[in-house]
Amino acid sequence: MLDAFTIDLPQYNIYNSSVSPLVEYSKTHKPSVYDENEIKRLIPYAKQTDFILSTFSDIVDDLNYDKEKFENIIYSFDDDYDMLKEFASHLQPKLKIHNELYILTQNILTNLVKVQNELGLIISQHEHNQI
Repeated sequence: MLDAFTIDLPQYNIYNSSVSPLVEYSKTHKPSVYDENEIKRLIPYAKQTDFILSTFSDIVDDLNYDKEKFENIIYSFDDDYDMLKEFASHLQPKLKIHNELYILTQNILTNLVKVQNELGLIISQHEHNQI
């Protein structure tokens, strides 16, 4: 269902490809302390994800309204939020390499909430206008 976004919303596709390594790593390494080499490998993905979400927020108002697509993005971001929150909980911010990824992850979480809120507001405005 979310495949349709690659046509209408290339930013979503880029976001999805950049957040996927973080989410997958989190799923496969839940109980362990994260390896420094893996953290170094994940930082570029986190930087790209952070950048995409910060620009995503800027373009939300310009998107063609589609309630179903917007709701699906919100649900997808909600799932990613939960997974990334879990991922961040296993980082050790006192370690320099972990701290960098921890800060990036916190920025991503903040931006996920912002975009979800903006999309929710757009949905509610459109629904209100239909009444």
